[in-house]
Amino acid sequence: MPSHVPPAELPILEQLLSVKNRLNALKRDRSSYLKTQDILPLQDETEELMEKLAAARNGELLPEGHAAIRTDQVLDEVCQLLSLSYLSLGKTRETPAVYSQVVAIKQCFDRLEEFGIYAEEFLEPYEKKLKEIEQIIAVDSRDHVLPKSAMIIVTSKFNQCKRIYQKLLDTIHEVSPELLSQDTLIFIPVRNQLLRVRRHLVSIACRRTFLASDILSAQRELHDIDQRRVDGKFLGEDGSIPPGQAVLCDLLEQIYAYAYDLILATSTEFPPALQTIRERLVEIKTQLERLELTHKWTLRQTDLFTYQHQLHDIVSMRCSDEDADASKQGKFLDENGEAPEGQTVLLFLLQKCYRMILILLSESLPVSEALTPIYNQLTTVKQCLMAVKNTGAPCSPEELYPYQMKLTSIDNLRKDGKFHDDEGNVPEGQALCVSVLEECYSLLEELRLPDTSSEEEREN
Repeated sequence: MPSHVPPAELPILEQLLSVKNRLNALKRDRSSYLKTQDILPLQDETEELMEKLAAARNGELLPEGHAAIRTDQVLDEVCQLLSLSYLSLGKTRETPAVYSQVVAIKQCFDRLEEFGIYAEEFLEPYEKKLKEIEQIIAVDSRDHVLPKSAMIIVTSKFNQCKRIYQKLLDTIHEVSPELLSQDTLIFIPVRNQLLRVRRHLVSIACRRTFLASDILSAQRELHDIDQRRVDGKFLGEDGSIPPGQAVLCDLLEQIYAYAYDLILATSTEFPPALQTIRERLVEIKTQLERLELTHKWTLRQTDLFTYQHQLHDIVSMRCSDEDADASKQGKFLDENGEAPEGQTVLLFLLQKCYRMILILLSESLPVSEALTPIYNQLTTVKQCLMAVKNTGAPCSPEELYPYQMKLTSIDNLRKDGKFHDDEGNVPEGQALCVSVLEECYSLLEELRLPDTSSEEEREN
């Protein structure tokens, strides 16, 4: 990234850094929940700075052919922090909230481009997410919810994702005609088997520790597939040589190389420079796994920016010099400026970490951070009542008393039918919380024993 910042942009860069520092301070402050009134002034200030930046660039915020500089990088970081703040506030269906998800999708796509062929169903979750985001952007764009410059930032990043997605899809479609022709249907099970072996290698590479023996089963399976070739070719049932050989042969060789790299990572010959990066990635993955288990109770979405930033720093360590040898492009270099073997394990870990971040972002609920404790308590009560219902009903009043008391205590927190935060504000997520509360009351009624005393009175 060019380091030179034009003099006209220096004041804007300084103000963007100030906004970023204030957002980071809010992110770190755990003494209170994030509030809309904390974020909106910073968003307004950022939008004003976008307008100033566009004016400094002759009216175009992102001119065609513009190479990103320090100002663009800081603006991107500010937009990510604002986006994550929106998610923390429960504003998940607004354009600012989707920016961080678009960034996470692009990071995943960048890794997928490096791995080559995938089955089309692998891309389906991404396609679904992109369609959801496109609808949100289209509605807000139509209603002019954001200034033009802010929409340009979001749509530009979104269009990058769409282009990479289409490129990945085109690659699969280019391959599919060769593999799906009547003569080559025999290749489909082979391709699926190879992709399954690759997934197995990815799971091994993402462990904190693994042994060379863990890879033996994958190597044996690759060897068995290789043995089906005759003179390096996969034959049809009639002994003919169907088209599409290059697809499978390239994939087979690629996965052989992955297996070799993983075995190298278990040996003393694994380069120290790569081992240091691997340890950092494993630690990030471990922390993200912990968040996956506890995010319902402990995650503030803005925390994910820290992990995204760490991963970005690691990706930036790869060789991006256009004048470097092709064998070094996109590779991590050692202290001698060489690209050592064993890079695969780092690429697998990067993909895993970025995917985990995207999943955590996608699981964000339209519930404000201030209401999350109440929502979590309600969903826990609901799960308990569902478990009671599945094990046996009806129940006596004594058995249901703890649930009734808990729901009453939560219901009593409402004022005029709404939940409020500590400062009397009405946070996002009211409808969802009230909906779960009503479901709990409905379950309670289903579980109650019939009123036998009234039945006896009617009989008498």
